[in-house]
Amino acid sequence: MNDRKKRVAAAIRDHLARERLSREQFAFKTKLGKSTIDKLLIGLFSDRTLAVVESHTGLPLRALLEGADPAPSPTQAAVAAPRGLKPLDGPSIAVLPFTNMSGDPEQDYLADGLCEDIITALARLRWLFVIARNSSFAYKDRAADMRLVAQELGVRYVLVGSVRTAGGRIRVTAQLIDAETGQQIWAERYDRELRDLFAVQDEITERVVAVVEPHIYAQEGFRALNKPPESIDAWGLVARAVVLLNRFDRQQNEEAQELLRRAIALEPTYARAHALLSWAVYWATYAYWLPDRDEAVKRASAHAQDALLHDPSDPWARMVFGLCLSTAGHHERALGELQAALALNPSFALGHIVFGWALLRAGYFDEALVETGWALRMSPVDSFAGFYTTVHGLALVGARQFEEALPYLRASVAAADYAGQYNTLISCCGHLGLIEEAQEYIAIRNRLGPPLRLGVLGRNLAPFAHRDVFLEGLAKAGVPE
Repeated sequence: MNDRKKRVAAAIRDHLARERLSREQFAFKTKLGKSTIDKLLIGLFSDRTLAVVESHTGLPLRALLEGADPAPSPTQAAVAAPRGLKPLDGPSIAVLPFTNMSGDPEQDYLADGLCEDIITALARLRWLFVIARNSSFAYKDRAADMRLVAQELGVRYVLVGSVRTAGGRIRVTAQLIDAETGQQIWAERYDRELRDLFAVQDEITERVVAVVEPHIYAQEGFRALNKPPESIDAWGLVARAVVLLNRFDRQQNEEAQELLRRAIALEPTYARAHALLSWAVYWATYAYWLPDRDEAVKRASAHAQDALLHDPSDPWARMVFGLCLSTAGHHERALGELQAALALNPSFALGHIVFGWALLRAGYFDEALVETGWALRMSPVDSFAGFYTTVHGLALVGARQFEEALPYLRASVAAADYAGQYNTLISCCGHLGLIEEAQEYIAIRNRLGPPLRLGVLGRNLAPFAHRDVFLEGLAKAGVPE
């Protein structure tokens, strides 16, 4: 593929990123079909296809193809690039072109396409500044020092990777680097069968972004800890709060809420601060740390709606608002909000697990298992993994797959202690006749929250489709009325 075709494909990708359109949405809008759009995005297209896309986007694609000068070489671009840019105040990242390790230049499109998809997906994270594709690709086929690249582009983080294909399989590696220190924050390798190229590309893109987002938040939180308290801005306060919220401790939840209130006092329209406060309050409610659960859920919902008032496209706010609707038994509205959250950020692993939870409550047991299973696969070492295994186990209990649920629920209590996860484990043990084990868990559970009673849980679970099977297991385990 020549340079001009690459520039056409890049221009269309940039348009999709700016307009926040998926390939499927663009295919529907242009009536070209998904396979045609997939080919278009790797530089395979006809003049008729370009004419249709131009009519919908206003992009001068045929002019780029026919009359524009070729893109500058990497060396020329590097010479022209500004050096020593001051890093932005907030988090910023450059995704450098992934290296084609296959030894076949014709396979470059695989590495380039994956890299561009990751750039597009990261660009959906409104709190993260992402260097545009054309600037990142100026470093293609160059061996460069990461600190120098970051200095030239003015970013804090760099994502690098490689792609290798052989024997019908693809192997992708990715590394996230703190450019100021040169420290590798995260690295992963993905091995897949190469049956459907675009499905594999989409899956790996979602998994990479799902992991990169929380790692950057955590790193920013650690960075803020090293600043004098009086100099921390609203973003720094939020980043510190995220680190605390990724743990299960009650005191840390309270500290996170205080940091988020300080951030809101500094910047009242800071949507993400409102959204995370809504999550913190909901979690405190779920963990039985707040006495009036109904009032607390209303408070969490109010914070989420405050966030949406300032930024309707914040996925955290959509997620918590949807979760609060689900808790109140408004299932169809809840599912709509949660689907909207995932449309805003398809790589939102926590959003997928909450969507699965809401599907379970609404009685869509098979669909719930798909979502919760996907969340576990997207983020298997998430600090909230204990919550993920709890909800996945709960979905299995709802589907009466008790033996399959048990290992997930045992793993959940090994990860952290909070009352809700024990409730589900006790119910599962009851169904399986593991009464002695269930009694041990009941004793632990009753130290974490109000004494476990069928009547109380029956009222709390009244709006949910899994209520009867859940209570049945608790009764078999010996939980009193």
